[in-house]
Amino acid sequence: MLYARVLDAVAHLYGLPELARGAEKMRETIRRQSWDGEFFVDNTKRVAGKLQVTRNRSEVCQYFAFYFGVATPETHPKLWQALVRDFGPKRRETKAFPEIHPANQFVGNVLRMELLSRAWLNQQIADEAFGYWLFMADKTGTLWENDGEYASCNHGFASHAVRVLTRDVLGLAGVDTPGHKVTVRFTESKLDWCEGSLPTPDGPVELRWRRDGEKLRYRLRVPEGYACKVENLSGRELARE
Repeated sequence: MLYARVLDAVAHLYGLPELARGAEKMRETIRRQSWDGEFFVDNTKRVAGKLQVTRNRSEVCQYFAFYFGVATPETHPKLWQALVRDFGPKRRETKAFPEIHPANQFVGNVLRMELLSRAWLNQQIADEAFGYWLFMADKTGTLWENDGEYASCNHGFASHAVRVLTRDVLGLAGVDTPGHKVTVRFTESKLDWCEGSLPTPDGPVELRWRRDGEKLRYRLRVPEGYACKVENLSGRELARE
């Protein structure tokens, strides 16, 4: 799945459409071999010269399928709804789909957050962030490589949490430093208020917002010369302060 996406990227960068065709052929092969009608299977084995599909099915394999274009919420709606509704940080407690091996912090939970972001499920991201990360921060003041304290408990990739919270909870959806553009996207949220900032070579981008009845009041500061685009998906009237 990852290799198919690599082929797409190379095709785009170097103008090689034959690689894009190869990528789609690879995805078609994966769908034909791996999809068992309920989940994507992780691997096959060659036995007596023939490929045999295993019963190894993992949560992270499903995220790979959606993230790298093998599946979409439209082509596999039942699986997508199961992932959104029944998977996540509470699955070990609920025992949903016990036959599907759970994802770990890297890279499964990272991909999950990216997929929820693509679907604009921002409140769910905020809720799941507590389940995935808060117990780590409470215990060590850091974020970990795994979802258990048996390896690196202060891991660099875990800084992706900052990206997720800034983009999907605060609403700083994009900061284009070379293009001097800032995109703010407000979505439905149960939070009463939120604030944060991102550094740029030209100065910080700062955003604060708070709920005020049916209004959402916000304060946005950007470096001089930066253009701002504000998208309102919150269902509330915006008022800039």
